[in-house]
Amino acid sequence: MFGYLRPEKDELKVREYTLYKSVYCGLCRHLGKDYGLLSCLTLSYDCTMLAMVSFSLKKETCTVHKGRCVVNPLKKCMFCDGGGEGFRLAGAVSVLMTYYKLTDTIQDSGFWKRTSARLLRKLMKRNYRKAAKAYPAIDEDCRVMMQRQREAEAAGSGVDKAADPTAVMLSSLCRRLSEKPEEQQILSHFGYQLGRWIYLMDAADDLEKDIRKGNFNPFRTKQQEEPENIMLYCNNVLNMTVSQLLLAYDLLELTAYKEILDNIVYHGLSFQQKYCLFAKKKSKEHHKKCRKKDRDYYDYLENGDRR
Repeated sequence: MFGYLRPEKDELKVREYTLYKSVYCGLCRHLGKDYGLLSCLTLSYDCTMLAMVSFSLKKETCTVHKGRCVVNPLKKCMFCDGGGEGFRLAGAVSVLMTYYKLTDTIQDSGFWKRTSARLLRKLMKRNYRKAAKAYPAIDEDCRVMMQRQREAEAAGSGVDKAADPTAVMLSSLCRRLSEKPEEQQILSHFGYQLGRWIYLMDAADDLEKDIRKGNFNPFRTKQQEEPENIMLYCNNVLNMTVSQLLLAYDLLELTAYKEILDNIVYHGLSFQQKYCLFAKKKSKEHHKKCRKKDRDYYDYLENGDRR
C-alpha cells in the first residue's frame, strides 16, 4: 500500500489517538507473530484502516494493554490484542502487496534498486507463500492487479484506465469484509473509489519526479501547464473521487472505531491532498498556514500569499 490512509491527528481526541496507535502497533505485533520480524517492515496505515473497518463491521473488540515494541524492545507501546480475522486479513494483505510491489520494482527500476528489491523479495518469499496459502483469492487479485497495471501503463492510459486496476482490487478486497449481500455491494463501491483515490493520490504526489525521470504518470498530459494549475486539476479529480467514496461510506453501519474511521475519511483524505499537492514542497510557515482549520487553501494559493 501507499500509506495515505491516516487520520488527522489534530482532529482526534486523545483517547481516540491512543486507540488508533494501539491498533497500529497491534497489527505490527500480529505481523511479527504470523510472518516473522521482517514482515513488520511491511506495516502501513492503509492496512491499519482495513483492519479497523473489519473490526467495526464484525463488531470485534480488542483488549488494549502495554508491552514492548516488536521492532524496538526498549520502547513501550499500547497494543490492541485480539481482533481475530481483522488482523489476520490485514497482515496477509500487507505481506502480499509488499511482495508484488517488490516484483514491480525489479521489473521497472535501475540496477541498484532492482538488486535490493531482489534480495528483499527472496527474504520475503516464505512469508508470501504463507499469506498466499491462507488467502489464495486475495493473492490472485493482487497478481491480476499488477499485470493489468503494467498493461495500462505500457499503453499510456489516461486517469480512469490507469486507476482502474488498483480500484478493482480494493473493491474485491473490501467486499470480503462482510458476508451480507447488501453490505458487500456498498463495500464494493467504497473499495473501488478508495483504491482509485489511493492510486491517483500517489500519482499526483510523484508527478514532478515522474516528469523529471520520464516515468509513466496519468497526469503527465498536463505537464505543459503551470505547476499550480496541474495540482489544482489533480485536486479536483481527487475531490470527485472522495465525493463518490463518501456516498458509499455513509451507508455503512459501523460500530466500534467509527469516530476514528470518520476522521480518516472526512479529515485525513483531504489533509493528505492539501499536504502532498500544495504544502509538501513549501516552507514550514506555509505548511502551517495550509493546516489552519479556518483558512481555505484555495484562497491561500490564489491570493498570492506565498514566497
